[in-house]
Amino acid sequence: MTRFCALAIFLMMLAVEGALDAQTTIPARQTASISASLSLRVDKAPTGPKPWAIVTVKNLGNQDVSLGTVMRDYRVHVEGDKGELPKTSYHRSVRGEFQPGDKYLADGGPVDSVPPGGSNIHKFDLTYFYDLKAPGKYTVYIEVLDELTNIWVRTNIVKFTI
Repeated sequence: MTRFCALAIFLMMLAVEGALDAQTTIPARQTASISASLSLRVDKAPTGPKPWAIVTVKNLGNQDVSLGTVMRDYRVHVEGDKGELPKTSYHRSVRGEFQPGDKYLADGGPVDSVPPGGSNIHKFDLTYFYDLKAPGKYTVYIEVLDELTNIWVRTNIVKFTI
């Protein structure tokens, strides 16, 4: 009986040691190598107000970061009082949320390289993404893909009125 108890205690110690070793080999949660901030400008145009979202992406890391100039590296989100607004055909195509009549947009285009400590500015005409014809209060934020870590980095939320 004492041999059985000793064996059981030995096996438990091995199991605990294995569990502790497994815990120490789990990598820490990776942090993004970029930060992203948002500002907004509303221009008056003959067809009505045109809100422009201006995203500044800063490279926080020690190596160059690639930012595509096409929409696959960005996610635009606009909401009104009743939630997310209707997306335009262009926005649905970018997101792969096709409806009848929508056309596939070619993916590709130039890539900007942002050096360590550097930043990049990208501007978005929000009327390309959402139906903003109705007067009201809106909020916008944009997510930017950090190509090095594969993390979507979210900007601050900006409020605007049309």
